[in-house]
Amino acid sequence: MLYSRHHRSIAQASQDDLFHQAMMAAHYVRPAQKALPPVVTTPDPDVDSGFSEMCLNGAPRQCLQWLAPVLRELSQSVADSWLTLLDPPHSVSHAWLRSAGLDPQRILIVRSKSGMNPLELCCDLLRLGCSHTVVSWLDTDAGTLKRALLTQAARDGRCRSLNIRLDSAVAA
Repeated sequence: MLYSRHHRSIAQASQDDLFHQAMMAAHYVRPAQKALPPVVTTPDPDVDSGFSEMCLNGAPRQCLQWLAPVLRELSQSVADSWLTLLDPPHSVSHAWLRSAGLDPQRILIVRSKSGMNPLELCCDLLRLGCSHTVVSWLDTDAGTLKRALLTQAARDGRCRSLNIRLDSAVAA
């Protein structure tokens, strides 16, 4: 049985390729859930919006060492859903996850293909609700529109969005 555009077998396809193809399938429908009465909520400033951002400043390797405990805590969530990493630095691999004490079987690494809009992909991942947290490495300097899109997508999927910004250290 073939699962990719390039006619590779499932054994040859990487986790990223399989997930990418599943996400991009135009006919994906979220599984039906039991009908619940509609809930009308008003925004509460004391409640987490679903979107958070962390800015780390320093050498890339040092920033990943600071980030490892956060990812470890998130990966040990009792939720039966993924911790998804969207476009992490290339040094973040399953080998790095294991060396940092994380369980790679509970973590999904998704890398956007060239020509894809990472913000749209992140919103799609959030809306699907298959992850308890989507950790992204998006440039959100452009402002509140991106944050609002990510916040709404996280609310729609009932999950969390954490964006990581890595800033290079400037020698003092």
